[in-house]
Amino acid sequence: MNKRIFVIAAALALLTTATLADDVITVCGQNVQNFFYSLDRERTQSNGVAISNYTTTEGRTAKAQAIVQALAPYAADIYAFNEVEAKPQGADTEAMEILAAEMSRVTGHTYSAVSDNLTYDLASDASGAIKSGFIYRTDKVEPVGQNVSTAVGYAYIYPLMMRLQTFRSLASGEQFSLSMNHFKASTSDDYAEDVAKRELNSIALLKGLDQATDPDILVMGDLNSVMGEQCLRNLTDAGYEEQILKWEGPNAYSHWFDSGSLIDHVFANSTMAQQVTDAHMLHIANVHSVGKKNAYSDHDPYLVTLNLKAQPAATYHYTRAATMTPGVPHLMVAPINGFKAAKPVAPEKSYEYQLTTSVTDVDGVITMSDAKQAFIFEDTGDGNYHIKDYYGRYVYQFLNTSSNKYTSSTNMGVQADAHPFTLTPQADGTFKILNTTSSCYYIALTYNSTPQFALYNYASLRSGQYLPWLYAYDPNAAPTGISNADETTKPTSTRKLLINGHLLIVTPNGRRYNIQGIELR
Repeated sequence: MNKRIFVIAAALALLTTATLADDVITVCGQNVQNFFYSLDRERTQSNGVAISNYTTTEGRTAKAQAIVQALAPYAADIYAFNEVEAKPQGADTEAMEILAAEMSRVTGHTYSAVSDNLTYDLASDASGAIKSGFIYRTDKVEPVGQNVSTAVGYAYIYPLMMRLQTFRSLASGEQFSLSMNHFKASTSDDYAEDVAKRELNSIALLKGLDQATDPDILVMGDLNSVMGEQCLRNLTDAGYEEQILKWEGPNAYSHWFDSGSLIDHVFANSTMAQQVTDAHMLHIANVHSVGKKNAYSDHDPYLVTLNLKAQPAATYHYTRAATMTPGVPHLMVAPINGFKAAKPVAPEKSYEYQLTTSVTDVDGVITMSDAKQAFIFEDTGDGNYHIKDYYGRYVYQFLNTSSNKYTSSTNMGVQADAHPFTLTPQADGTFKILNTTSSCYYIALTYNSTPQFALYNYASLRSGQYLPWLYAYDPNAAPTGISNADETTKPTSTRKLLINGHLLIVTPNGRRYNIQGIELR
């Protein structure tokens, strides 16, 4: 063997061993039911039951110790909490820092609170402001980038309680993005209103996750909803998989509500799910609402075990469809100035003509780097369908009351706003997608030199106008043609990539080697 190749092969063998070695990180989450730093307060629920009564430092310390004594035996690398107090302005410390200090004292490891700069004025908000937050073991992980809110884009959001933080393993350099969230509880007199607000929470969350600095995303928190509710369907339709049910089974519960319900959840996207090795509830003696006087919370904690490993970049394959399959993501595609797929309305907007992105059909398959341009057609049961985008928003059209005409732009709203559509396959493989409320069709065209999709009431297509083709998501599909991997961004750490069926090692300088250590040029 050439000496140079031998040296590279030996080095890469060690590198590959290190890359493939286990990098176990544990994450523990819980709603700790209003843990406050500030004193001289007594908060009660609507039924009069006290949920915090910290009139003394001793009382505050007792709750902190109860939380830590329950969770410290698991020695998690990251603890994520709901319902802790944001830092009162002028205070010398805050609730998360107390929990980090107490966890350090009990475990002998050093924990720090993630800085989030969330403060409030106690003088003007005597009831307090609660948030979600993180503490982490400093010899195992470190936070990367800023702690940001995932509550994006609607009037009813929880900017302090829906948070996103990326963490890096100190052992391997592998990263993942962790989002801790709290959705609206069913505490009002109008249950349907609470459900609608949780739907907004989920849409805001999916928008907010666009900020993630690492593509492996773990979503957890007190979502106050069981599987099947609209807010959680939005997550699963976007490709997130519930992990507690996956690993523990259908009888899992986290809160003694409605005879025991799983309303705290852990979701992972496709690349993150490959790194979850366990997720289950922790039913601890002094926790959750079964009438225990000394319980510090009415929610059980949960523990997620990760084995962080470099993952191939996610790809999503869509196959040209002769019929539409309800519930399956589809691309809408047309030949306008090349081959173009409709994009959803921009997350920061509620309506626009739908812009496009260029795509390539290889053997009847379009491959995308993410799933954010796909639309789901939901069967309404009466021959019609609602159209939902990746972010959980539904298509409808706005009626201009002055002209009594529907606008051609695509409006996006919650399920209650959705307009019904019919889909009729055409002989040329396209589809007539008709809004039965407005009598408008989805049409692809070029307007002001910009390829786009819009909704028009028309008698016949004009020159340069097209009905869309549909491409259905197919996890088993892959084009036989050779495609090149995107090399516009070099990795910041050594990564494994699976390209055209071959496992490659890519170094930070962008060079690629096969598993035998031979550089590929």
